[in-house]
Amino acid sequence: MNTPLLAWGLRRFVTGRTPDLHELATRSWEISPALSEACPPAIHLPDALDRITALSPWRDWESERRFIEGGVIEHAATRAHLVEDVDISGAFLYRSAAKMRAGFGPQQMIRKGGASFQRISEAHLVSNWAGSQYFGIFLRAILPMELLPGQGAPMISVVTKPYEHEDGYRQILSMPPPPRVASARVKRLTLYTDFGQNASKAVRYAELRARLRRTLTPPAPEAPPTGVYLKRGDTGERRHLTNEAQVEAALAALGFDIVEPSKLEPRTIAQRLLDAPIVVSVEGSHLAHAIYPIAENGTLVVLQPPDRFAMAFKEFTDRADLRFAFTVGRPAPNGFSVDIDDLKHTLDMVS
Repeated sequence: MNTPLLAWGLRRFVTGRTPDLHELATRSWEISPALSEACPPAIHLPDALDRITALSPWRDWESERRFIEGGVIEHAATRAHLVEDVDISGAFLYRSAAKMRAGFGPQQMIRKGGASFQRISEAHLVSNWAGSQYFGIFLRAILPMELLPGQGAPMISVVTKPYEHEDGYRQILSMPPPPRVASARVKRLTLYTDFGQNASKAVRYAELRARLRRTLTPPAPEAPPTGVYLKRGDTGERRHLTNEAQVEAALAALGFDIVEPSKLEPRTIAQRLLDAPIVVSVEGSHLAHAIYPIAENGTLVVLQPPDRFAMAFKEFTDRADLRFAFTVGRPAPNGFSVDIDDLKHTLDMVS
């Protein structure tokens, strides 16, 4: 039986409320303050926005318009929270009547998998729900979070979806995986609030970009590619580019390298993306392959499905001093298509 879940349910019934786990912290402190900062506008053709029919379900127009047009963005602080006597069961944390989902998988009354129970005196949790679900968030949020506790601090994570490329990127970045805990009582657990793109994030992004460059071979200066086209493949949420062959042919003719991550090891992917001045790709988690190897002042050019528009990666490019451009496709049977002239004109704006 899932004893922590049963105990949580009883306490919730008695108290009549479910507090946020952070409310039960013995101590909370600020690591990096909140920041109000103007962001640059995204690069796009004048009529691109006319083709948007819907946003990603995770995005909202008020935020997207500021990232598109440029404007003041409020970046949340990074904070730490020390919570005592926390129970971990699968993907969930429990403490009194509070519950938090921090990993991948459903809440189970009957626990499966046979994980042995642990008693842990002190640990820093470096996983969250989104990073356990989506590879792109794992690369751009969880790996930077693992730099927060400091060298030698005891880190743990909870159950996460298996990512094909995780081990390879950890080797490149010299980041061994924290122990994954499925059943435990942690006497002193430090949690992090770390979604804001504040000054601390800039420092950690720069550190990961530097680590990657210390591991890989610098590209030959005599024949750099114009850029890289990063194929999405069939992974993740469906965003089918129906004329991808024509897009690839047009970009190859301009000197772009065509890279398909689903068929390559992380070291090869990162090496071929290393210091690319422009990376073109359909919007989605696979774009995270580019965030650490792309050139300084490089540009992400994102091919946006008209019915799933999202500016998630502009949050990263703004903080990492990179540029962000996009073109919006047109509806097509079973997906969307990108007008080749629109793409070329967008690339002209980037050059």
